[in-house]
Amino acid sequence: MDSTTRLILPEVREALESDPAALAELTEEMLPADLADLAEQLDPDHAHRLLAALPIEAVARLLEQCDDEHRRELFAHLAAHDLATAAAVTDEMAPDDRADLYAELPEELRKQLLAEVDPEESRDIRTLLAYDEDTAGGVMTTDFVALPATMTVEQAIDAVRKTAEEMETIYVVYVVDSHGTLHGVVSLRDLVTSPAHKTLEDIMNPNVVTVDVDTDQEEVAHVMAKYDLLAVPVVDRTHRLVGMITVDDILDVVEAEATEDAHRLGAVEPIEQPYMATPVWTIVRARVPWLIALFLVQFVSGPLLQHFTASVASATILMWFVPMIMSAGGNAGSQSATLVIRAMSLGETGPKHALKILSREVLIGATLGIILGFVGMVRVATWNAARSVEMALAIGCAVTAVIVFGALIGAGIPLLLERLKIDPAVSSTPFVASLVDVGGLVLFFEIARLFVG
Repeated sequence: MDSTTRLILPEVREALESDPAALAELTEEMLPADLADLAEQLDPDHAHRLLAALPIEAVARLLEQCDDEHRRELFAHLAAHDLATAAAVTDEMAPDDRADLYAELPEELRKQLLAEVDPEESRDIRTLLAYDEDTAGGVMTTDFVALPATMTVEQAIDAVRKTAEEMETIYVVYVVDSHGTLHGVVSLRDLVTSPAHKTLEDIMNPNVVTVDVDTDQEEVAHVMAKYDLLAVPVVDRTHRLVGMITVDDILDVVEAEATEDAHRLGAVEPIEQPYMATPVWTIVRARVPWLIALFLVQFVSGPLLQHFTASVASATILMWFVPMIMSAGGNAGSQSATLVIRAMSLGETGPKHALKILSREVLIGATLGIILGFVGMVRVATWNAARSVEMALAIGCAVTAVIVFGALIGAGIPLLLERLKIDPAVSSTPFVASLVDVGGLVLFFEIARLFVG
C-alpha cells in the first residue's frame, strides 16, 4: 500500500459509514491503480459499498487494476446484486481485461452476462475466450485503429479523433485492405507530420513486425523487447489483423513469467495468487512435492558415507570436510543453473550451443575450483595432523573436481530439459544442489582414497 492510499484510507472508511455521497469527491482525482489498491485494503463489506458508490466507468478501471482474486470476488458480488450494472461495467472495460474477467467467472454467470451485453461485445468476448490464455491471442486487445491504404492523412487523423474515446491506447495506425489483411503501419508521429494530401500507403512502413495468435506470450515479450515496440500487431494464418498487444500488457506477462521461473528455481510449484493472499495449504502443496523428491535424493548420502567410512583409512578426519565440499559443489551448480536458465529465457542461448556452454562451464568451474581448492589446501596444510600434506592435496583436488562437476550438472540439466521441450526452470537450484551433493560425495572420497588410502 503506497502513501496516497494509506493517507486516504481512514477518510474513505468514515465516508462509507456516514456519508457515501462524499466518496465521489474523495476518489475523483485518484488513479485507477490507487483506487484498486484502496479497494483491496478495505474489508469486503466496505469494498462492495465503494463499488456501489462509484460511477460505472470508474468501477471498470478499478477492476482492470485489481489482482485476480479481488477482482473475481468484487465482480461476483456486484453481479449477484445487479446483473445489468455488472454487464454495463464490463462494457466499459478494455477487451483483453474483460475477457480475462469472463474467463474467471462460473459458467452460468458468464452465460447470463453474455446475454446482457451488447451483441457485438458478446462476439468479441467469445472470440478472445477461444484463445489459450498463455498465447498472443489470450493477451491481445481488439481495440486498435485499422484504416485503408487509400485514405489520406487528413482523413486518417479525423478517423483517429473519432475513435480515440473507444480505444484503450493509440500508438500506431495499422494499414489494411478490404479483407483486413495487414499491409503496413504508420506511427502517430509520421501521421501528424506528413502532408495532408498524402495517402497512408505513401507514408506507411510495410516492414511490420507481427506475431501469430498462437505465439507463446513469453515469445511475444522477446519480440517486443528485441524491436523496442510499444505495441505489436497480432495476425491469423492468413495475415489478417485480429488484435494488438500493448507494452503495458506485456509487462504483466514478463512479471508473471519471472515470478513463475523464480518459484521453480526455488523448487516451488508456481502459485498464481499474491503470497499474502494464498492460503497456507496451497503453499504447502506447492512446496511439498519438491521437498519430498529432494529428501529422497539425499537418502543416498547415508549409505555412501557408511561405505566410504569403512573403506577409507582417514575417513574420520575427512568427514570434517564433507560439508565444505558438498556446499562448494552445490553452490557452483546452483550458480551455473541460474545463469544458463536466465540466458535461455532471454533467448541468448539454447541446446544448439550446448557444447560451447558446457566447455565454458568446465573452464569456469576449473578456475573457481583451483581458487577454492588452493584455499582449502592452505587451511589443511597448516594442521599438525599426520599426513597433512597428502590431506591438503586430496582436499584441493577434490574441491576442484566437485566444482567442475557441479558446474557441468548445473548447466547440463537445463539444456537437456530444453531439448526435451520441458521448461528448464523446473531444474530448480535445490534439485541441482542435491544431485551435486550426492555425486560430489563420491568424487571426494574416491580422490581422497588415491591420496591418503
